[in-house]
This record gives sequence, structure tokens and C-alpha cells, in this order.
Amino acid sequence: MARQLRIEYPGAVFHITSRGNERRHVFLDDEDRDQFLQLLADAVTRFSWILTAYTLMTNHFHLVIETPVPTLSRGMQWLNGSYAAWFNRKYDRSGHLFGGRFHAFIVEKESYYLELIRYVALNPVRAKMVTRPEEYRWSSYRATAGYEPAPAWLQVSEIATLFGAAADWRDMFRAYVDETLTREERLFSRVQRQIYLGTEEWIASMRQVIESEPRSDAYPRAQREVGRPSMKEVVDAVARGLGVARSQLREGRGGVGRMLVAWLGWREGLHRLRAIADTLGLRSLGRVSDLKRAADAVMQEDAALAEACAAMRAQLA
Repeated sequence: MARQLRIEYPGAVFHITSRGNERRHVFLDDEDRDQFLQLLADAVTRFSWILTAYTLMTNHFHLVIETPVPTLSRGMQWLNGSYAAWFNRKYDRSGHLFGGRFHAFIVEKESYYLELIRYVALNPVRAKMVTRPEEYRWSSYRATAGYEPAPAWLQVSEIATLFGAAADWRDMFRAYVDETLTREERLFSRVQRQIYLGTEEWIASMRQVIESEPRSDAYPRAQREVGRPSMKEVVDAVARGLGVARSQLREGRGGVGRMLVAWLGWREGLHRLRAIADTLGLRSLGRVSDLKRAADAVMQEDAALAEACAAMRAQLA
């Protein structure tokens, strides 16, 4: 099967699924699910996502995400990789947890967005895990429908606007979900070209836009959108924070500083490894990854450095 085309652009809405390798379970207990949700909350902040729905099943999960900045591939790589590393440590295992790359399709917000939210909410019902969606703990439905408080990283207000932000919008939402409670909803049968869910007119316009863009997982323009710091700004922040010359960071004489440039460039600037390597005068992308890991390890042991890094992050925000 051909590799799925990755399309990213500011403001895109995606339905995401990711399944366990060989369809094996990726969540074995509630601690696993809690850990995944903690990482998901971090990903929402780190990659500027707007998350409006999720459901964790046993061997896969569903997400509905809008990306003001085109960071979907970066974010999903981080989310799945971080969870897999944690899962493997917990269960003393090795190898792939997820079966290949995540699957995503783009959704026309004006036509299918609310229907997609409903589809995700009803997954546990269709799987006969529960009889009603509010009975399932590991879904965003309970928070969206008002059965429990919504976490800050779940944007239920996005759904409220689809009902005109009426005072009783949650009642309207629950009724909307209940409409298909007893019948099968064949939403995915309407996905075209394995990636588009929308009207014919919207798909035609999307194809015109996409065909004029580079076909690539990378989206370098994202690096400077919505206030993300440039690599120059990252270097300046580290130099000021550590009281060293910028040249010292670039020329390989500032060990801790270079670690922080790599770490902040990746985390705060969402820059790709090549951009960070070029800034630090490195030929190897693997060396950038080594510096990021080293920064994580050092800051876990050195509270003063972690505090200094937090101040740098505040400057870059």
C-alpha cells in the first residue's frame, strides 16, 4: 500500500487514529490511559493544537485536532514516541508499540466537523464496551456533554459555537449524539482519496491548493508562524540567560548552552533538527538529538539550570 500523503497547513482540521502494532493493546490499565492523557495535554500546549475530541480504546485511539500551526506530524511523532518509550519502560519490553505511522484525514469543518465529533464519542458504544457514551470514562464526551469538568486542554467552546453558543448547547449536543445511538454511522465511507472528508467543492479547492505545495512532511514555514521564536532568538535567549557570548554557543565551546539551544529550539521554536544543526554548526542530526536528551538529563539533576531554562522559555513565549 502506498504511504499516506501528509498534508499540513495552518487551520487544518484532522481526524487522527493510531493503532497498536499487529493490533495489539496499547492501553493495558488505567495508569496507561492516564499517562497518555498527560502526554496529550502536553502535546496540545507544545504544538499549539486545538483538541476538540478524543477516545482511547484498547488497541488504538482517536483524536480530532485543529492545527493553527502546521505541526501535526511533529506533534504525533512526539506523542506516540513519548508514550511508547514510557510504555516499554513500564512493561520491560522493546520494539514498536504502534503499527507504523498514524493515520490522518482532513475534515471540512463547515460540513463534517460535528458529525466527526459524534463518531469519535460513539466508538465505545459501537465496540459494545458500554451502552451509552457517558458511561465511558476514557473519552472527551463526558466533559463536552457536561457530565464532568472539561480540562483546560480540551476546547469544548469550539463545539459550543457550532450550536450557536446557546445556553442549552450541551442539551443540544447530547440530543445530537443520541440521534445515531441505535444505528450505524458510516462516516468513513465518505472519505475520498483516503484523506479528504468534505463536500465535492471543498475537495476540489483543497486539491488545487495542495498540488501547488511541496509534497513533504516538513513544513518549514510553520517554524515562524504565530510567534514561534527563530533560532536566532533562541540563541540570544540562552546567551543572555547564561551570560555567555553567542559565538561561544555556535562554536562548540559552550556545552550546557548548546544543549539548551538544541532543547529550546526543538521544544519552543518547533524547529527541525536540520535547522538546529545548522545553527550549532553540526553535521549530524543525531548529535542534535543527543544534545536534547542530555539537556533533559542535566535539568532533572540541576534545579538551578532547570530554573534558568524556565526563565529562557518565558522570554521566548
